[in-house]
Amino acid sequence: MRRAVFALATFLLAGGAQAEWISLGRTDSFRVYIDQKPTQKNGDLVQIWQIMDFTSAQWVDARTVVGSIKNLVEYDCSQPRFRTLFVEAYSEQMGDGRMVANEQLSNPQWEVVEAGGTAEKSRQAACGKK
Repeated sequence: MRRAVFALATFLLAGGAQAEWISLGRTDSFRVYIDQKPTQKNGDLVQIWQIMDFTSAQWVDARTVVGSIKNLVEYDCSQPRFRTLFVEAYSEQMGDGRMVANEQLSNPQWEVVEAGGTAEKSRQAACGKK
């Protein structure tokens, strides 16, 4: 009985942890999506996952292909700035397939959010602003 309850709880938690991706824009080379549910909020700082989904495979070398890059980005809701905290590269689109690389950035620097760009749309979505 305990095993069945544990299996059900694991299934329900895994289902709730799935990302709900919304499209922010596209170019001929890639599409950008953001998870509409922030990972973490701490005062004016919000962390949220983003995906750059390539329209065609990006070959790193003869044996490694990247279909998408997933970033954990932190936005400052009180100032127009952001920084990338963590990066994962996947062999398939939308963060599927095999993870081919990952990196936790140590001491990432803040970057300015440029007006009218994808980072501004991401910040607005993360901070709950229209």
